[in-house]
Amino acid sequence: MVATKEYRVIGTRPIRHDGTDKVTGRAQYGADIRLTGMLYARVKRSPHAHAIIKKIDASRALALPGVKAVITHADFPPPPAGVGVSGEGPPQPWRFQVENYLANKKALYRGHAVAAVAATDPHIAEDALSLIEVQYEVLPPVLDVREAMSEAAPILHEDLRTRDTTPLAQNNPDKPSNVASHTQIKRGDVDKGFAEADVVIEREYVTTMYHQGYIEPHNGTAYWSKDGHLTVWNSSQSHFVFRNQLANVLQIPVQKVTVVPLEIGGGFGGKLYMYLEPLAALLSKKTGRPVKMTMTRDEVFEATGPTSGTYIRVKIGAKRDGTIVAGQAYMAYEAGAYPGSPVGGGMNGIFAPYDIPNVLVDGYDVVVNKPKTAAYRAPGTPAGMFAGEAALNELAKMLDMDPMDLRLKNAAKDNGERPWGGNWGVIGARQVMEAVKEHPHYKSELQGENVGRGVALGYWGNAGGETSSSASVNSDGTVNLVLGSVDIGGTRPALAMQLAETLGITAEDVWPRVVDTDSVGFNLFTADSR
Repeated sequence: MVATKEYRVIGTRPIRHDGTDKVTGRAQYGADIRLTGMLYARVKRSPHAHAIIKKIDASRALALPGVKAVITHADFPPPPAGVGVSGEGPPQPWRFQVENYLANKKALYRGHAVAAVAATDPHIAEDALSLIEVQYEVLPPVLDVREAMSEAAPILHEDLRTRDTTPLAQNNPDKPSNVASHTQIKRGDVDKGFAEADVVIEREYVTTMYHQGYIEPHNGTAYWSKDGHLTVWNSSQSHFVFRNQLANVLQIPVQKVTVVPLEIGGGFGGKLYMYLEPLAALLSKKTGRPVKMTMTRDEVFEATGPTSGTYIRVKIGAKRDGTIVAGQAYMAYEAGAYPGSPVGGGMNGIFAPYDIPNVLVDGYDVVVNKPKTAAYRAPGTPAGMFAGEAALNELAKMLDMDPMDLRLKNAAKDNGERPWGGNWGVIGARQVMEAVKEHPHYKSELQGENVGRGVALGYWGNAGGETSSSASVNSDGTVNLVLGSVDIGGTRPALAMQLAETLGITAEDVWPRVVDTDSVGFNLFTADSR
């Protein structure tokens, strides 16, 4: 975007308001919380990827000096009916979300939480884990999305049925399945398009699950006071959403929950989800004392959400002159132990950059015995774009065309039709590619062995969402700016600069603070999808 206005503050580089605290170690992260009388909690996790929980006996752990409480799934109130928002994924039944906090009848992945213990010392809490006895009936796991879709696959949820929204759907309410949903994007007639094509390429792609790799492990500290008010301190991307989720799963009024945001050490979408906060809250309610929980690095990788592993088939048909006449994709995404993969993002993205008259995309949301997936930088889309763009590069080679020329010939147009319906606004796809093609880096001669030049075009859509803030002018002309948006990459200085630009003052004269859920109106999450 080219600015059409000269700015006085925006575009400059003022000193970051949070910089001094961070470089001097004064910034407060989740692990820094210390409260009077605080207990420390640890989580007992399943060593099996798929197992029936026959019995949990915590009597020996409770007898250990220093242990104050143990909780299991039975300590949660009955989950509310209906569905709730979970991160950037589609809404899911509250029951599934609660079962992911603490397993109910089955452990569905290695690392699935089955119990939690609070003690006066973190080492005592750790020792108590080995004294919690869990009897399992181990079941065969299913770890691959294609295997999970087969007729012979072990079933994770006996009550899960495929929700098929395609025109020829044959939903079977009596047959359990690991396929949570089947959806479709259709434009034109792909059979007719492929019949008209001079060249057709068909390829298969497999991507594996991978983790966001943020520096700071998940954490949560909770205090459930005697008057019934719950206060939670944590590092997350969405403390207002967490407040609402806690109120729902714990069955208390929203006004009785306060979430205090702390500094956050990375997220990339992975800190849009709760894992420890409900457990800390229940342990605090049982003990009447604050309870702190922090994951180890092993727990982060074992028990929190990665992105989906996928299996994708792509078929593209084109004329000899490079005009693409048909695109088809079969996209199966791992959801992890509970439904809700980002397959929709992959479906929307795979052919989005191009104006293709005939498109058919089938997407499948599939449960497997792995941790429930979470958002990670344009959830679901990178895998789909990888498959589509890789196939397109091979098509360019088959047609003896420059990969950029093939893309330019078929680029989506400003205000053109989108594959899933509706129209684009001004997207600038063609202008971007023309600029790239003219850049010296694209024109320069490749030298040396095994040296190549990659070309790919990507798509991601953005949404809005609620944001609240307030500003107060002080007697000396400085301004206090109260924000509800978590700062994960410069929210405070960015908004302070905007306010300073508007008021005609310097950025240093604005003091921005991210505040708790009692201090400002509702804010949606801080993520790249906004």
